[in-house]
Amino acid sequence: MQKRREEVRRAIGAWHFAFPLVFSLLGLICLYSTTYTGGWMPSRTVWMQALWIIAGIAGYFLISRVRFGVRPTNFYLLFFPIEALLLLTLLVGWAAHGSRRWLKIWEITVQPSEFAKFFAVLLLAYFLTEYFRSEEARRFFAAVGVLLALTVPIVLQPDLGTAMVFLFLLLTVLWVKPFPWRYIVGIFAALVIVAVPGWFVLNDYQRARIVTYLQPGRDILESGYQVHQSKIAVGSGGVWGKGVLQGTQTQGQFVPEQAADFIFATVGEEWGLIGSLAVLLAFGAFFWKMLRLAQRVPGDYQRLIVYGVLAVVFFQLFINVGMTIGLMPVTGLPLPFLSYGGSSMVTMWALCGILASLERHLPAGRG
Repeated sequence: MQKRREEVRRAIGAWHFAFPLVFSLLGLICLYSTTYTGGWMPSRTVWMQALWIIAGIAGYFLISRVRFGVRPTNFYLLFFPIEALLLLTLLVGWAAHGSRRWLKIWEITVQPSEFAKFFAVLLLAYFLTEYFRSEEARRFFAAVGVLLALTVPIVLQPDLGTAMVFLFLLLTVLWVKPFPWRYIVGIFAALVIVAVPGWFVLNDYQRARIVTYLQPGRDILESGYQVHQSKIAVGSGGVWGKGVLQGTQTQGQFVPEQAADFIFATVGEEWGLIGSLAVLLAFGAFFWKMLRLAQRVPGDYQRLIVYGVLAVVFFQLFINVGMTIGLMPVTGLPLPFLSYGGSSMVTMWALCGILASLERHLPAGRG
C-alpha cells in the first residue's frame, strides 16, 4: 500500500501529469468566465468539464500501467472497435451544426473521432516500425490504408479538422522514421490531385470558411462574424488583460462557441498578451519534454508513439490558436485541455498516459 501511494505521488509530480493538470485547471477558469451568468456558483458546463477532467485523469493512470514494449504488439486489434464506432456515428449519430459527429448515450454525448486520434497514434507506430527494405512499401501502404479507413468516415461526417490532424500525424511519423522522400512527395501529389474536385464536394459553410480566411473582411456579419469577434476579444485584452470576469466580449457572449473552439479568445481578452504568451510557452515546455522523452526511449516503435502524441497536440494547438486570431481557417479543432468537450479531454489525458507509461518503463540508465 505504501509503495502504491509513493507511485501516485511520483506520478502527480511528473511533467506528463503536471502540464495537463495546469492546462485543464486554466481551462476551467476560462469556462467559468465564459459561461458566467451572475453569482458565484459555476455553470453546469464547468461542472461537466470538471467531471471529464476526473475521467481523463483516471484514464491517464490506467493507461500508464500498460507496457508499450520496444517491439510492436497486437495493438492493431484496436482498429476494429474504433472503426465500428466511426461507422456507427455515420448511421445513427447525433447531428448538430451541420455535422453528424456525436453518439448520444443517455444524457452523455461522445465524439468517436476524438478517440480515434488515440488509436491512430498507436496504429501508425505499429505499421511503420521495424520494417526491412523489402517490406518498406508494404508497411507504408498498410499504414496509409488503415489511416484512410479511419479518415473516410470522419470526412463524411463531415469533420475536416480531425482529418487534417491525421494527415499531419502521418507526415510527422514518416519524417521521423524516416521513410524515403518519395512517399511524402506522393502524399502531397495525391492531395493536389484531389484538391480541385474536393472543393466542389465541400459543404457551403466549409467553402465560406475558406473564402473568409482568404478575404477576412469580406463578410464580418455572417461567415466571418466568429473570427472577427474573436480578434476583437484578443486585441482588446492588451498587454495585461482585463481580468477574470471582466472581458466585455466574453461576458457579452459575442464570440460564438467561445467555450469550445474559441476558448483562447477568453485567454487573450482576460489574461492579455502576457497570459497568452505564458500559455504558449508552457505548451512549448511540454513539447520540449516530449522531445526529450523521444530521445530516451529504446526503440523506434516507442519513439514514433511519442512523436505521434506530440504531432496531435501540437497541430491542434497551432490550428486552434491560429484560427482564433485569424491566421488559420476555422476548422472546429479544440484547444487541447482548455476547450470544453469530454471526448477531447479524455483523449488528451489518455495520450499523456502513454507518455507516462513510456517514461515509467524506461530501461535502467535512461530514466
